[in-house]
Amino acid sequence: MNLKKPHLSFVCLLILLSNVVSVYSQPQGSAATDAAVMQELKKQIINPNSLNWNDPDPCKWDKVQCTKDGRVIRIQVGDQGLKGSLPSNINTLTELQVFEVQRNAFTGPLPSFSGLNSLQSILLNGNGFTSIPNDFFQGMTNLQSVYLDSNPFSSWTVPESLKSATALQIFSAYYANITGKIPDFFGGNTFSSLTTLHLSFNNLEGPLPSSFAGSSIQSLWLNGIKGKLNGSIDVIQNMTRVTQLWFSGNEFTGPLPDFSGLTQLQDCNLRDNRFTGPVPDSLVNLPSLKVVNLTNNILQGPTPQFPSSVLVDMLDNTNSFCLSQPGPCDSRVSTLLDVVKDVGYPTEFAENWTGNDPCLRWLGITCDGENITVLNFEKSGLTGTISPNLSSITSIQRLILADNSLTGTIPNELTLLPNLTELDVSNNQLYGKIPQFKSSVVVKTEGNVNIGKDKPPTSAPGNTFKQM
Repeated sequence: MNLKKPHLSFVCLLILLSNVVSVYSQPQGSAATDAAVMQELKKQIINPNSLNWNDPDPCKWDKVQCTKDGRVIRIQVGDQGLKGSLPSNINTLTELQVFEVQRNAFTGPLPSFSGLNSLQSILLNGNGFTSIPNDFFQGMTNLQSVYLDSNPFSSWTVPESLKSATALQIFSAYYANITGKIPDFFGGNTFSSLTTLHLSFNNLEGPLPSSFAGSSIQSLWLNGIKGKLNGSIDVIQNMTRVTQLWFSGNEFTGPLPDFSGLTQLQDCNLRDNRFTGPVPDSLVNLPSLKVVNLTNNILQGPTPQFPSSVLVDMLDNTNSFCLSQPGPCDSRVSTLLDVVKDVGYPTEFAENWTGNDPCLRWLGITCDGENITVLNFEKSGLTGTISPNLSSITSIQRLILADNSLTGTIPNELTLLPNLTELDVSNNQLYGKIPQFKSSVVVKTEGNVNIGKDKPPTSAPGNTFKQM
C-alpha cells in the first residue's frame, strides 16, 4: 500500500515546533537580559554611586566582568559599604561564575540562585540577609566555594539541593542560624573535594556523621554550637587529611580517640566538652601538632606533657587529672582507669574520681585503710564489658555490678581474686558459662537470660522465642 507523502506545509510546521521546543528547553539568558538584571541590581542598591556604575553598559562597570558577547561572568563588590537588597531574577545571569558581595550591609531574603550551573564561587558573608530558599543551590554543578557566615537568617537546615554541587571545596556558614543535624552528605562520596567545612556558632545537634570517616575535609569548625553536638568523636580517627579541628563548646563525651593516623593535624581545640579518660599518647606525641586546647573537660589519668613546640591551653583544675603536674598516678588509680576503660570511662565516675587517692570518697569505692575492698557500681548505667583488669585489685572482697547493661562474659580472671566473697552481676545482658569460683564466693547472675549459653544472642531486638 502506498502512503501519501506528507504535505510540505505540515513538514515546515513540525520543524518550526521543534525549534520552539528547543529554544524553550535551553536556559534563558542573553546579553540583554543580563544587562537588565544588572540595572535592577544597581536600582536596588541604596548607594550605588560609590561603585561608579554610570555607563549604560554594565560590562564597563567597575568590579563587573563580562564575556566578549556581553554575558556577565563576575560581580565582585565585596567590602564596598553597600546597602540594599538583591534582585529576585538574579538567577537569570546564567553565565555567572563569581558573585561576591561579602561584608556589606545587604538585607532582606536571598533570592534563589537555582540553575546557575556556571557559578563557582559565592561570597555572601557579613551581611544582613534574613532567609535562604530551599532551592538556593539547585543545579550548581560547578560550585566550589560558599561563604554564608554572619547573616541573621531565620532558622534553616542545609538543603538537599546542595548535593548537586559535587565540585564543592569550601562550605563556610558560621553564625548562620543553621538547625538540625549535620547532614551525612558532607562526608562520604558526595563532596570528594571538600576541604573546608565551617559550621561554628549555629544551632546544630546530634552526633558527628559517620560519613566523616575517610573524608577529604582538612579544616572542620564545629565550635560554639548552641544546640550542642554530642556523642563520641571516634569518627575523626579516620579523617586522615584533617589539619584543623575546632570542637570546643559542645557536649561531646567519652574517651579521646586514637590520633596516630592524623599525621597532618596541627590545631586541635577540644576544650569545654565532657571528654573522659586519659589523654592518649597518640595525641601528646603527634609530630604535626602545633596547638591543643583541653581546658574544661573531665579528662583523667596523668596530666599530659606536650612537647615545648606545642602551644597548650590546659588550665589547672579544669579536668580530673590525678595530679596537677605531669607524673604517674597512684597504681590504684591507674588500675581503676584500666577497669573503667571497658565501660567507656563513664562521665559520673570522671566527675567524682578526683585526686590521686581512690580511698578518699571516690564514688562506688570502699576501702579498708589504703586497700580497696568493695566496688559497688550497681545501677550506674554501665554499658560495655566486665574488665579482666579487675583481677589486679587483689584486696577486693565484694564486686557489685548489678542492674546495668553490661554485655559479654564474666572474665575467668575474676576467679583469681584471693579475697573475693561476693560477685553480683545480676540484671545485665551477659552470656556464657559462669567461671568456676571458690565455693566461698557468692555469685549472683539472675536476670541475665543468656547466662550459661556459649554464644551471645543472635535474634533481632524485640524477637522472642519459646523453648519447646
